[in-house]
Amino acid sequence: MDTRGMKTCHFWRRGNCKRGIDCQFLHSTELNEDSTTSNNRNMKSPKAAMRFAAQTTRDAGRVITTIALLSLDNLTLDTNEHIGIKDFEYVASYNLLWKKSLSIMVPGSPSIWSPPTLPIKLKEDNSRISIGKAEYQTQVSMAPVLAAISASITDISTLSSTDLITDRNSLRKLLDFVNGKVGQVWKLDVELVRNTMIFEKNAASIGRYTSNGYGFQFEEAFLKYPESLKGSSEHHRIATYEIGGMKWMVRFEADGCYGAQSIEGLSQSLQTLGIGSEIEESTYKNIKILKTKAPISPLPILEVKTAKMNSSPNRAKWMPQLYFSQTKHLIIASHKDGVFDHANIKEFDKTQDMQKWEEENQGMLQKLLQLISIIKNTVNGIEGRKAVLLCEKGDKKHEISVREQTRKGKIVDEELTRKLWGPPAMAMSQGF
Repeated sequence: MDTRGMKTCHFWRRGNCKRGIDCQFLHSTELNEDSTTSNNRNMKSPKAAMRFAAQTTRDAGRVITTIALLSLDNLTLDTNEHIGIKDFEYVASYNLLWKKSLSIMVPGSPSIWSPPTLPIKLKEDNSRISIGKAEYQTQVSMAPVLAAISASITDISTLSSTDLITDRNSLRKLLDFVNGKVGQVWKLDVELVRNTMIFEKNAASIGRYTSNGYGFQFEEAFLKYPESLKGSSEHHRIATYEIGGMKWMVRFEADGCYGAQSIEGLSQSLQTLGIGSEIEESTYKNIKILKTKAPISPLPILEVKTAKMNSSPNRAKWMPQLYFSQTKHLIIASHKDGVFDHANIKEFDKTQDMQKWEEENQGMLQKLLQLISIIKNTVNGIEGRKAVLLCEKGDKKHEISVREQTRKGKIVDEELTRKLWGPPAMAMSQGF
């Protein structure tokens, strides 16, 4: 994290800042959700360290059990079983909209790859980019996912046959754990709905975005939403696929897509498909849902990375990101002091690279599946069938503690459970 020029919050140093995400000064615990910087690095204040410890254990009761990395290392892996993704399908998508209240458009559409005249010099991203409370909650909550699903899926067999609902970032955290690379403290809330386990990122794990590069500015300049989708801030996809005998439903953010030759042409296409015409409005919790008659956009999804000249993004970090969302189109844009030109913007088809990564990481994928099964079986035996996972980086060992969840309420209420999973009699037998 680059904190140059940023003032540290004096209240936070004393351990009593009550402004949280609204604070305009630096808290050392704040980091990008995809950062590998340790949450508690540079904690100069004992009170601040105590406050951080209290935050990470909020809503977490007694420790029920622990899952040590060593226990996964001792598992006997089936070398004859190939772990791979199959039957990949988009089942829902949505755009987050900039409105006074949290709103989503279902299905929405990604921003379009629309390079400006090159070369172009961009400003450096702000070292700290604030996000509002509503946007903050969308990074933590599965509510927008459930809202989009409720507006998109009518076949209850889709959810009743799903073993896990999660977002891509949570899978990456668990994969890092089984690979022995715990770079930060993180928390996940876990809940079982019938036979489906749901991972929800805990608010303590998410901070403000931070950046010392050009990624945000690059996306602003090179990716454009059509007129009919102006006001969109993000596009998210929800996909289902089978992996290792399980069926997962995974939410992820799409940077953009290829497709229409022009924004104007796409706007006309979206009007034809139904976006911007007849809209059905509904609500789920505090989320306003704007449902159109359009199908999920068929345009190819892409991932965008920026890097300094003569360097490149870390493959070990972005390959799991591409793999768990099956995003095969990657753009790597290199720059010199913020100047981007044609020669240094490379476009790649990563289909074969994802297959190679899958082959190289069979052992790690098997451990990931084992870990998810252990978590599910453990939570299934807890009263209320919900828990908190807390992963801390110890001096000598890595482990995940499974704790009682003391937060009131559930991720999915009973009304939505009946709508999406059907009546209780249709619930499948427990266990993967």
